Amino acid sequence: RCCRPDRMADVEPVVGLVQTCEHIPGKDKLRVIHVDVGGGNTLRVVTNATNVQDGARVVVAPVGATVPGVGLVTKAVVGGVSSEGILCDAPMLGWMGGTAGAAAIVPDSFGPGDAPPLTRPRTDGGVVNVSAAPPMPAVDVKPLFEKKLSKEEKKALAAQKKAEREARKAATAAAGTAVNDAPAEALDEPHE
Repeated sequence: RCCRPDRMADVEPVVGLVQTCEHIPGKDKLRVIHVDVGGGNTLRVVTNATNVQDGARVVVAPVGATVPGVGLVTKAVVGGVSSEGILCDAPMLGWMGGTAGAAAIVPDSFGPGDAPPLTRPRTDGGVVNVSAAPPMPAVDVKPLFEKKLSKEEKKALAAQKKAEREARKAATAAAGTAVNDAPAEALDEPHE
């Protein structure tokens, strides 16, 4: 893994530190960046990735690297500027998540020249820790499809609901008659 033309067979994408990022005059979307790729090597790369800025740590495929979906990276003139590689996006690296066309950004823990991580890292400095996640609340989950009731089961369910309604009515009526059954004198006494 290196960026020297005499060792192109070993060239793979590496982490690079963006030193400068400037718009190319007359080209609305293109920018030229200078990237430290370790070992004292700095590459000039032309990109249209909008998420790149000075100090960002990106994944660079130098000339001679083979990138899935792109093939062999060659030196090219883009927007009138010579480009010595390309910035990789998440799909090129086989990462889940991330946007095609947006440069793959890695955390500061990766230095220039390091191999990029095998999976998309979190760039907020956090670590995904499943054991620290709060427990999920117990939820009564109903099945997506409920079993159809037979005629006998429907009749039994209807009879059960009717019996529950009648029991509630009887309880309400009994509570109402208890007040109505009180002696009249008790209701007519003046309250002090």
